[in-house]
Amino acid sequence: MTPSTRGRVGGRAVTSAAAFAAALALAGAPLLAPAAAADPIGQPAPTAPDVAQRMRLEVDTMAPRVVTAAATQVNITGKVTNTGDRRIDDIEVQLQRGEKLASERELRDSTNAATDSAKSPFVEVSSALEPGESAPVTLSVPLRGGKESLGIDEPGVYPVLVNINGRPEFGGRARLAAVSVPLPVLSLPNGPAAPPPQTARGVSIVWPLLDTKPRRVPTTDGRTLLTDDELADSLTVGGRLYGLVNTVRTLGQDSQLLTSLCFAVDPDLLDTVRAMGDGYEVRTSSGKIVQGKGAEVAKDWLTRVRDLTKGRCVISVPYADADLAALSRAGAVGLTAQSLTGSSIVSNALGVQPAKQIFWPAGGAFDQRTLLDVAQTGPATVLVNPGALPNSQGTAPFQVTGMQAANPVRMLPYDSLIADALAGPPRTATTGQSDAPRHVSGSVQDGLAALIFRTVFDDRPTASPVVITPPRRWTASAAELTAFLDTTQDLVSGGLAAPQSLLDQASSTGTTGVPSYTVTDTTAEIPTSVTTDVGAMNVMTRDLLASMAIDNTNKVDPHTLLAPIENGLLRAVSTAWRGDTAGAQGAVGEVRGQLDNLRGQVSVIDPGRPLALASGDSPILVTVQNHLPVSIVVRINLHATPGLRLAPYMDVSIPPGHSAKPPITAEVIRSGRFTVDASLSTPGGTPLGSPARLEVNSTSYGIITVAVTGVAGVILVLLVARRIFRRVRAARAGRTEQTP
Repeated sequence: MTPSTRGRVGGRAVTSAAAFAAALALAGAPLLAPAAAADPIGQPAPTAPDVAQRMRLEVDTMAPRVVTAAATQVNITGKVTNTGDRRIDDIEVQLQRGEKLASERELRDSTNAATDSAKSPFVEVSSALEPGESAPVTLSVPLRGGKESLGIDEPGVYPVLVNINGRPEFGGRARLAAVSVPLPVLSLPNGPAAPPPQTARGVSIVWPLLDTKPRRVPTTDGRTLLTDDELADSLTVGGRLYGLVNTVRTLGQDSQLLTSLCFAVDPDLLDTVRAMGDGYEVRTSSGKIVQGKGAEVAKDWLTRVRDLTKGRCVISVPYADADLAALSRAGAVGLTAQSLTGSSIVSNALGVQPAKQIFWPAGGAFDQRTLLDVAQTGPATVLVNPGALPNSQGTAPFQVTGMQAANPVRMLPYDSLIADALAGPPRTATTGQSDAPRHVSGSVQDGLAALIFRTVFDDRPTASPVVITPPRRWTASAAELTAFLDTTQDLVSGGLAAPQSLLDQASSTGTTGVPSYTVTDTTAEIPTSVTTDVGAMNVMTRDLLASMAIDNTNKVDPHTLLAPIENGLLRAVSTAWRGDTAGAQGAVGEVRGQLDNLRGQVSVIDPGRPLALASGDSPILVTVQNHLPVSIVVRINLHATPGLRLAPYMDVSIPPGHSAKPPITAEVIRSGRFTVDASLSTPGGTPLGSPARLEVNSTSYGIITVAVTGVAGVILVLLVARRIFRRVRAARAGRTEQTP
């Protein structure tokens, strides 16, 4: 970081305007423009309802982001655009300030705070703008002194409003766009400074390295196939994941702040990036398979992460950031346990052992069943929303009481004020071109204001640690990430905050009851329509595994063969799909297709001609082919038309790449042509291949037929003998009557 990119906080460095030069588009009434939705400074503020969607305000820079004694004025630059359907005249801009925010509640509601305590004079932006036209916005307002200043006389956090007024054609003058920005003030020129705390509050930061969604297709042929190549863009210079890594690297290895960072990494992401480095393929939107472009950037990014995390705190989220609460609710305990084994992937990829049993649940809480599941593998520490903790006593972290868990469970509350500021509230709005709702991320400026309020102006006991958890899939730009880290570093350097490792907070000193888990939490989970399918396919996968075995010829392990399927199931329940059921169902479809393909490699071969039975008890030879690289035990199920009696089923083990013709006991009751429906399954009942209909011809008589024929012959002989006997007797009687 060069000197030109930093100012001073009470004689110490803070980030200045040069660090925030990225364009941060902000809407007035409607919301943010799509290009800037991921990186706003401040939040949209209310405007007159009858003039909504008339204008859009884009704020390019605001300096300073944190006011110190070195600053004399606030400088705003940006652009305003007429997004309506009529001309707007007399467009002006003004900066307004409200009273100092005195509580957490006021800070949370700062967007709606009154800002009429001080107002700068209106400055002309443009005399008129036709629909679609834009004009630059430049505004400089003194911090204190005189009626034209913001009149700030003491340190604190203040709500500031950038207000655009204008007069639409056929309408009256009104506010057409506004942006609310919390402005932290640590010291003032020729004025007071915030007193340093007696004991600096400890600060720990979770730094997330997670992809925005799972992308790997669960192939069973050894290929690395991705659903798109956007991950390569994210890993390269200017990309999101690149920025998350490179911003921390610019701090330098001697930075005090590094001791407070704990990197939350996804084993699936590391596994995918490592596989990309060896070459991979991408499936385009048209279904065509092409070579991926990011092999080299993947190698470079993984090397950077490996160097960055060496000797640092690392926690592993579940594989693919699987939704553990949804899995527990679905009863998929096996998948839950499997998702927690990803720490070995992290260790192999980064050469660092992740911290054991630290969980960061999406949504900020686990239900009791999930807590019991995760406690099965060892003592667990859960980063939790403090609002979910009932009856907390003592100092965090808190050990949970009133729950019969296999191992102790601890709750470490994160700072929900900072977390909510960084994430921002979900908002629904229109852009003027589309009525589709959009979810807008929060503001780093809001997060900075919340952090400074908590560490400098909050009156809570200083023993309470500040655990910062940004959005899991943080989309802030590199400039905003730099602003956040530099300001936090300056708080540490100035003695206003103390870096504290997350691992140092793992021992419990307080107690709490079982955390609450609300209907809202349940609703946010991956829906049961997805977890039900995942659970059923997991049962099928486990059954297949039980029926397979390693063959001495090729040594392929069935676990290796089925691992892509199991990993695909975890990707289908990733928390990335929360709120995106269609995306989750698409991931389920990918796994189902691969599983069906795997099961289809064991099949009944239709001979293409009728099978002939030489005798009434000749066996039927059914050919079963195994194209899998492992041995498998197959159950042959046969159902015939009346006249042919078959054995109920037969289990047979078939080596990889071989076929078998096990003799099926058959008994012919009558001669003729029969149909036999043949199907395959594992002994556990998982269907294999497709059913086949076979034809069987028999010209022989069955045992019953022969017996019946024999009995009929005997009866016939007896009847003939009786008839002959009667005739002979009648003849003798006649001769006797004729004798004199």
